[in-house]
Parts: sequence; structure tokens; C-alpha cells
Amino acid sequence: MRAWRVGKRGTEFSRERDRTMTQTASIEWWDKALDEVGVHSMDKLVSREAGWPAVLESGREDLRRAIAITGMATGLEKTVVEVGCGMGRMSAALADHFGRVVGLDVAPSLVAEAARRNTNPAVTFELVNGSRLNATSLTACDAVFSYEVFYYIPPTVLVNYFRDAFDLLTPGGQFVFHLNMLPIGWKTHASFLLRRGLYRLGIKEWRGWPTGAGLRRYHHSEAWVRKTLADAGFRVDQVAGPSAKQTWVVATKPV
Repeated sequence: MRAWRVGKRGTEFSRERDRTMTQTASIEWWDKALDEVGVHSMDKLVSREAGWPAVLESGREDLRRAIAITGMATGLEKTVVEVGCGMGRMSAALADHFGRVVGLDVAPSLVAEAARRNTNPAVTFELVNGSRLNATSLTACDAVFSYEVFYYIPPTVLVNYFRDAFDLLTPGGQFVFHLNMLPIGWKTHASFLLRRGLYRLGIKEWRGWPTGAGLRRYHHSEAWVRKTLADAGFRVDQVAGPSAKQTWVVATKPV
């Protein structure tokens, strides 16, 4: 029995090490993604001929749909933190509805590019370490928002993000985020293996999507999301959307 326990701990350690290595590889890929696949494939699948203004307008349209579905509270007296800001596409859209926007990302190159493209003094960007939302430029906010990011984050890290979001929010503040809740089937697993092989061969895109390890999707079920949010202290107000791929979650820090 004792040997079995040691073996089990060894297996758990091995799994944790593999998760850490995968997350590190993902962060490294996101840092290279701008050079490898450019603005359009990485941030939004818009026309290759579209300029940056069109990319920003796509962010505004996405945010309009998000607000219509979630009823997210906005206001120019409020501060919002965006998790996974990339080059600032959604940060610029959020600035139309909030008085201060702080974008967080794990990739130094994306944070630098977001700052370079930004023209709004109410919007700032900050690098975080990929394990925690360890922002240093603020201690509290009214909303935490994330779009098309959390299903690329392993559950062990997302637990930390939920707890950190709770700590950042003022009482009554909202945590609003998007998830692809479709279960991962064999076709998705096969696609991941194929894309990983293509990336090793130097092929950076396939069917319009990047092949890098950073685009590996994780499945976070509704039951898991609800429980993890509740364990962090949140009240879950809404899990809804037009489809499982476009699920929006709204949680509130109780007053």
C-alpha cells in the first residue's frame, strides 16, 4: 500500500510537471505569435486586407454582442481589467464604456505592441506571469472581463485566475467572461496533434488558424465553472449564450 501511495504521488507530480511545461510552452508561443501569424489570424479572423481600424471595429462589434447577452454594468466612473488583452483589440472597445481599462497579458511582445498601438491615455497594459493575475498598477476594479481566452488556460491556472479576480473586484463588482463549453471530441484531439506536427515542420497556419501550442483548447464544464467560482467566493448570476461555443458567464462579488 505504501508503494502504491508513493507511485500515485509520483504520477501526480509527473502530471503537474507536464501541465507546467505545457503552460510554459504556451506562453512562449503567444510571445512569438505576432511575428509568426500576424494580427489577423491571432486576434481576429478578418480579411487579410483589413487595416487596424477594421480590427478595432471588429472588437467593438464583439463587445456590443457581449454586453447585449450579459448585461454587463458599464460606466465612465468604473475601472475594468481585461484578462488576455493581446494587442488591445477589446481593450480599445472597453474604453468606450469604462473610464479606465487595464489590459493584462502573458506575452511581452503583445503587451509592447498593444502599448505601441494605443492612443487612449485611459487604457494601459501590464504583463502578468501566466500563473496569477499579479497586476501591480491597481489594487481594485469594478469589473474583470475576458473574451476568447479562458478555454486556452488549463484548469489549475484558471482556479488561480478566478481567485485573483475575486480579490481584485470591489464588492458588487462583476466578473464577465467567455468560454467555449463544447466537450473535446476525438476530432479536436486529432486536430491538435496534426497542428502540433505541422508546427514542428515549420507550418505556422492551417485552415486559417495558428498551429502553435498556445492554441490548445481545454474543456471547462459548466458544473466545474460554477463550483470553482463559488469556491472563490462569487455568486454566479448567469451562464448563457447563443451556443455552447459562445457561452458567457457572469459572476458577482457579493456586497
